[in-house]
Amino acid sequence: MTKDKLRLLLFDDCNRNCPGCCNRDWDLQALPLCQDYTPYRLIMLTGGEPMLYPEIIREAIAAIRRQTNVPIYLYTAMPEQLDALMPLLDGVTVTLHTPEDIPVFQSFDRTAQNLTGKSLRLNVFDEVGTVICRPEWQVKDHMRWIPNCPLPEGEVLMRYQPSKNP
Repeated sequence: MTKDKLRLLLFDDCNRNCPGCCNRDWDLQALPLCQDYTPYRLIMLTGGEPMLYPEIIREAIAAIRRQTNVPIYLYTAMPEQLDALMPLLDGVTVTLHTPEDIPVFQSFDRTAQNLTGKSLRLNVFDEVGTVICRPEWQVKDHMRWIPNCPLPEGEVLMRYQPSKNP
């Protein structure tokens, strides 16, 4: 089985305390550091919550782009400043965890300027309810936490080493 997708953990800081967070199931500091991005056909940036430190997202994208031009997707629950990063990304997956996340997402969805041609995915947990968004979004609703958080087939999880720790 080839591992052609890299899930790159930028850092583990998060502003939430989600009850089923996968980061609790992993020894994140024991993950290997990724220094070679060339074996992968797709790279997914994740965290913690990546949007806490947009400058680290920019730094990671620049490091990846020095080696390869594969698609880069960002996973986030905080789309507030995402519009500024969209020109650097090939796609985004926004996850809504609570009903309070809806207005922030909808504001981003209404005002974002850089979404044309991007992969747009929206994960909606059961607790959130119905979300209205542009038809370009691929919506996966009724999300639930998966115990022990197995990686999807074909993915490898590694860490990024920021130039300075958050």
